[in-house]
Amino acid sequence: MYLPIAIVASTNGKKHGVIIAVISALLIGPYMPINVELKIKQDLINWILRLIIYLVIAFVIGFFADYYRQKFEESASKDKKLSEAQMATIYSLVKLAESRDDDTGSHIERVAIFCNFLAKKLREIPKYKDYITDDYINNLTMACPLHDIGKVGIPDRILLKKGELSKEEFEVMKTHTILGANTLLEVKNKYPDNRFLELGINITLYHHEKWDGTGYPFGKKETEIPLSARIMALADVYDALRSKRVYKKAYSHAESVEIIKQGRGTHFDPEILDIFLEHEEEIKKILEDKHTFN
Repeated sequence: MYLPIAIVASTNGKKHGVIIAVISALLIGPYMPINVELKIKQDLINWILRLIIYLVIAFVIGFFADYYRQKFEESASKDKKLSEAQMATIYSLVKLAESRDDDTGSHIERVAIFCNFLAKKLREIPKYKDYITDDYINNLTMACPLHDIGKVGIPDRILLKKGELSKEEFEVMKTHTILGANTLLEVKNKYPDNRFLELGINITLYHHEKWDGTGYPFGKKETEIPLSARIMALADVYDALRSKRVYKKAYSHAESVEIIKQGRGTHFDPEILDIFLEHEEEIKKILEDKHTFN
């Protein structure tokens, strides 16, 4: 009887442990013989002592179980609040960077929704079902808004230029990927096991890489580019096409889809693009849903 009492008390606390202790004591109640064959009865005092021992075991183990459970919950609550505070700070910095360009609107919220949608659809492909977990999708969705955080380091004369960038200006613009990734890497060095930051670095650094290796900053190609960045690349281009910017008008959904189709196997991962085209009407609705602009 000791083992069941200890298990219940340690997993459910002293209240449940005491209940099981009493039940256990009743099961071997004062009238149960110690030896059935020899018909030797136990003394009442022996049963009372056994009940007391059961209760002490349940209370002591349950007490420490409750104590450490409370401490764990308090610690988890503090960690959650700290994590939420960190996310709020990062999000505020992202919004601050985004506010420098009034035409982007709620770009970071929309691309996060697009990436979430595409990742869920990709998970239906057998080769991705074990890789794209619920945690992956949640972390991807949280990390997406970080993709252009490096633009905070780009001068306004380049970031807000109304016209085509010169070769030199474009080289400066391209550095936003490395600036953003290095910033997040410094944070990750303090939190090395943070999967969210790992995805954020990959997205920030590689979302301008292209499937055929002609992107930047490193010219990576195909599956050398992290999946998160390949998803982000398509979501980012679609939203950019649909949005008015200082250097361009907003394209319609049909126009945007036609432009994106031309990037199959060059700019975009063919599988991700096929998923996008298969569900383009749903993606159109996501963008046009007023809730995505709040």
